[in-house]
Amino acid sequence: MSQTDKEYRLPVKAASHVLALLGHQLIGDEKLAVFELVKNSYDADANNVVVTLSISAGKAGRIVVVDDGHGMGIERIEQGWLFIGHSAKRAARAIRSPKYGRLPLGEKGVGRLAAFKLGRRLHLITRKAGEPEYEVHLDLEELISQGPLMQDLSATVLSREVGKVFSDGQTGTRIEIGALSREVWSRGDVRRMQRLITSLASPFSTPDNFHVELKVPGREDELADTLSLSQFLESAPWYFQFDLDAEGRYSWRYDFRPPNWKDLKFRTLSSDNTSLLLLPEEAGEYEAPGDRERVTLQPTDLHGIGPVRGVLYGYFRRAEVLKASGASGAQQQLTMWLDDQTGVRIYRDGVRVFTYGERTDDWLGLNVRRINRPAGKFGTNSVIAGIEISSATSDGLTEKTNREGFNENEVFRRFRRAVLSAFDHFERLHAEDRMKLVAALKGTDPEAPPIRLTTALENVKKAISKDKQLSVSLDTDIRAIENEFEKMRDVMVAAGSSGLNLALVVHEVERAVEGVAKAIDTKAFDSAAAQLNHLKSLLKEIGPLLRKEPARQLMISKAVKAAVSFYEARFAGHSVAWSAPILVAEDPDFKVKAPSNLLVSAIANAINNALYWCRIRRDDEPNHKPAVAVRTAWNASTESGLVAVVDNGPGFAISKDQATQAFISTRPGGMGLGLYFADQTMEICGGALEVTSAKELADELELADVYDGAAVVFRFGGTK
Repeated sequence: MSQTDKEYRLPVKAASHVLALLGHQLIGDEKLAVFELVKNSYDADANNVVVTLSISAGKAGRIVVVDDGHGMGIERIEQGWLFIGHSAKRAARAIRSPKYGRLPLGEKGVGRLAAFKLGRRLHLITRKAGEPEYEVHLDLEELISQGPLMQDLSATVLSREVGKVFSDGQTGTRIEIGALSREVWSRGDVRRMQRLITSLASPFSTPDNFHVELKVPGREDELADTLSLSQFLESAPWYFQFDLDAEGRYSWRYDFRPPNWKDLKFRTLSSDNTSLLLLPEEAGEYEAPGDRERVTLQPTDLHGIGPVRGVLYGYFRRAEVLKASGASGAQQQLTMWLDDQTGVRIYRDGVRVFTYGERTDDWLGLNVRRINRPAGKFGTNSVIAGIEISSATSDGLTEKTNREGFNENEVFRRFRRAVLSAFDHFERLHAEDRMKLVAALKGTDPEAPPIRLTTALENVKKAISKDKQLSVSLDTDIRAIENEFEKMRDVMVAAGSSGLNLALVVHEVERAVEGVAKAIDTKAFDSAAAQLNHLKSLLKEIGPLLRKEPARQLMISKAVKAAVSFYEARFAGHSVAWSAPILVAEDPDFKVKAPSNLLVSAIANAINNALYWCRIRRDDEPNHKPAVAVRTAWNASTESGLVAVVDNGPGFAISKDQATQAFISTRPGGMGLGLYFADQTMEICGGALEVTSAKELADELELADVYDGAAVVFRFGGTK
């Protein structure tokens, strides 16, 4: 420092107007403000909280929040409540409350200013055991007028031994907010506040019975005919509950509770201590190149999160269903509940974490998923869900300063992925029952299997063949319909298969490039050369897959070789044993007539599914060794052949009719199109697709005992 340089120490100041800024701008809306006050009651070991809206016409409005918690003494008022930004809870984050052992939810030291979001005047009365009752009046405008800086401000505290509110050993806190910011409260505002109050406490049973109640003196009639929370939840056709323990074990229960009409049947399913199938991780969030290939939740996925519990209620927003599901005349109220209260909420220690589950919040991305598949997914306006976590174990989930959710760090992304994977499982379970509900609404038999258009046309032709005149007049039209259908089917299957092929190509090429880069980084040049050769072979097979190919004669071995080539590296990378005897002339080869790109795509999809499912079982059975085989057979006398993809996974959990329908999948994140397009491809080839078990196929084809899972069989009529 030179002789002319000078050093100063200047005070850091805060303008008194900061009080208004924190009160009005830090808290998003009135609902959040009420929530912050209720959260303080929870931290104070309250059992009961009563929120009273005194907003009758012609009277000065006020909001009163009263709890029966442990209250505050003079030290807590001075060093906590009147000390803006200071929070004893932050320093004692891991210290449980004395009565119920609760961990504090508040920690920023500004939540008490939420009251100024509701109104300008604040009146506090509180009492702690063994201390006098204290009373504090705060007027925001009067406070700010005391001086330009925060250190200029002060508040008067009144102490009395004989309590005005809390006497005879009672403890608790009463906060009254006057000079309300909102002057007019409509009937809708009151009802929305009631639904908010209902949502503050967790839908899960809690050992300390934290209860929040709303009172609206003079306007009780506006709430008299409203549905209770239990009535609303009981009207949901679908119920799903899940638990993830600290070791990542997954237990769940699913109920289909249809309206009592149209012969729809109640259905329930459950499983304990199984593995949660994970959705593919979002792009750009992989921890390592191989992380995207993990298929089940691991204990490490819950580090910083702890056990997770969820309760989900799914709704079908058709007027007929709402009318049949609710109490008499409750359709409109059900719709209002759905408009105002649906979403996926998070509760920590039984108290809601805002703003998850609010109308504009979609933290799981449900609405985007529904846009992609409108018939098989729930949007945020069709589900109400509660996700429960504990403060004791969820220290990796930290709340944002503005109290509107968690910081979206790596722990939150793992939490979101786990919850969304469980939600995806719920959607897959409900798909069958949703189809039955839709069929009932259309007046068709919910239990009847779907009828193919080709079968329907054959039935029509048989029916009209009994009337010669009718047959002659309609024969041309029926042939035209068949021709148009075949053209549209061929175009649709080709386009759809190309889309699936493109996804397959991008995925496999991306993996191959990552493998090359990793080998070069580690100076494993022999491995890099092998990876480059694999990439070269992949690129060679890509062209035919994406081109439109006419049906022509080809050896089935060529199609099998092309399909297997995409997965050879993945078989090795995941330690999956595989075999394709036809490629070494140990299984019969034969000719088929088919578009080669569609056939290769169909076989490749079956291999991809087998590769996935056989690994699932390994996570549940550590000694299980995954295996996949592609087998062929030929019957010279009937000139028929087959290609079978078999595995030793858990097998099919759905019927063949369901497996080959579009948009039905038991695989997390699956579109449900692979087997559908494979089925259509076999129809184009004049063959048939069969979904069965390896055990049943063993009666026809000699298989090793290790193959006890699923079998996808491509049957061909043969060529002369």
